[in-house]
Amino acid sequence: MNIQPGESRPVQIYTLGRFEIVVDGMSLRFVSKTPRKVLAVLKGLLCAGRRGVSQGTLQDALWPESDSLLARRALNTSVYRLRRLLRRKDAIVLNDDGITLDPTLCWVDAWAFEQGLAERVDLAALPSVLRLYGGMFLSDADHPLAYETRERLRRKFIQAVLQLGQAHERGDELGSAIALYESALDIDCTPEDVHRALMRCLAREGKPAAVGAAYQRCRTVLLRHFATRPSPATEHLYQEVCSNPSAGLVSRVLAVTRPLVNRQSPPRLQRPVACEARAGVVSAIGDKART
Repeated sequence: MNIQPGESRPVQIYTLGRFEIVVDGMSLRFVSKTPRKVLAVLKGLLCAGRRGVSQGTLQDALWPESDSLLARRALNTSVYRLRRLLRRKDAIVLNDDGITLDPTLCWVDAWAFEQGLAERVDLAALPSVLRLYGGMFLSDADHPLAYETRERLRRKFIQAVLQLGQAHERGDELGSAIALYESALDIDCTPEDVHRALMRCLAREGKPAAVGAAYQRCRTVLLRHFATRPSPATEHLYQEVCSNPSAGLVSRVLAVTRPLVNRQSPPRLQRPVACEARAGVVSAIGDKART
């Protein structure tokens, strides 16, 4: 698998954890007025991926109150200004089928991340792909087309983290697995599967206090983001450590329950909230979970 570096293209666009446009090696900065509609069109193209998006979809999303003729004119004007912004007319491909960014001129981190996962043939290549995921897709944007893409990329990130982490666990590389899970939770603190995997590794290392701290963080995150409690699998793991804290867990069984990676934020929390700092060490001994 070969992940093409962004430096090989004159236009690089970063969307995972930040939104930045780099043209000819220079990051674009808007000193006066930000061209919001122009950037909204660009973000719509980023959401659509390499397949592009129809003009009608963009018009309906960005100019819902305008009639079709006025919306088409506004879209054409925005595309013209976007080409000037990117300093390359050919960067935007416009035809009867729709609009897309030319991937030979434009490199997008989200596209490279998704392509890297699709083309990966072995686990050794997975860490380089995961490094592309710096956070939620267009996390600071309420773009009408962003939510589906954001959740899809998030699910793929979580699934890839769990796959790589479980490979580390099977090889008794618990330190690598713990570091991976902690790094993933620093990027996205909400997936319960990753919290539970971290607890499992800490338990196998015989660290009940660290398991307690990881459990408390998991419980706090789920309550704040989803108004829910940990799943029975997470509670069972925590109670097992509490019942015999000195022994730790040596089980190598990895798939204990149905994965929860499809758990999504409620509509009012579509915009991600900064993840909490890792909780301090809380002793698991004698700390009874609520039932």
